Amino acid sequence: MILKLNFSSSKGVITLKKNYNYLLQSFFYQNIDDEVSKFLHDEGFAYRKKKFKLFTFSKVIGDIIKKQLDSLVFRPNISIYFASPISNITNATLSSFIKKREFDLDGNKLVLNSVEAINPEVSEEKVVLRCLSPITAYRTDKNAKKYVYFNPNQEEFYDILRSNLLQKYEIVYGKPYSGKLRIYPIEVRDTYKKKVNYKDSLLIEAWEGTYGMEAEKDMIKLALEAGLGPRNSQGFGMVRLENVKGT
Repeated sequence: MILKLNFSSSKGVITLKKNYNYLLQSFFYQNIDDEVSKFLHDEGFAYRKKKFKLFTFSKVIGDIIKKQLDSLVFRPNISIYFASPISNITNATLSSFIKKREFDLDGNKLVLNSVEAINPEVSEEKVVLRCLSPITAYRTDKNAKKYVYFNPNQEEFYDILRSNLLQKYEIVYGKPYSGKLRIYPIEVRDTYKKKVNYKDSLLIEAWEGTYGMEAEKDMIKLALEAGLGPRNSQGFGMVRLENVKGT
């Protein structure tokens, strides 16, 4: 399920740090049901030697009226999307946010005006996806002790997205995926490249844009609810169907 959380502030603006991914991640961990939050933060879902959180969230959606050196100033109405293929996670998030209704985000006092619960209905096996948060794809160079990032013009970028989705599919559905799976660029420009400073300690390269996907419907639904690529729970890889109204 996908949740669209609509917030407002009684003040004239909402000011957030420019690199707010960690702030948003912490915001969700702090405001989801304690038991679910602890499980996601400390454990997650195991796949061989890996751990998946199996949730993702979007950028802050709203009108930016000023860009400062290390902060962004929004008009006092914003939306944030949150999604997971695990119903317990989205149900706990929905329940917690509705009960609390008032929140603090980076010093901004926010009121939850409404929540839209979206169950994405995938009717075709060939779709167009637009980023709600940028996609990252990388491999770890153990010798150099660094991450090697790939861009949407490289096939390795899509290899990583496919491999990541296959692993998520096996966790969620309890069986390997055997259908077609193709992801490819539709509109990606150099200006879509983003460098996100996560937690003031890691510079992550990621890409926005529009991508095509050909797969069985349950795999496409998984991409919408779990995200594309790694680091979804850090605010990367959330996508939407271009033809879904209200998103």
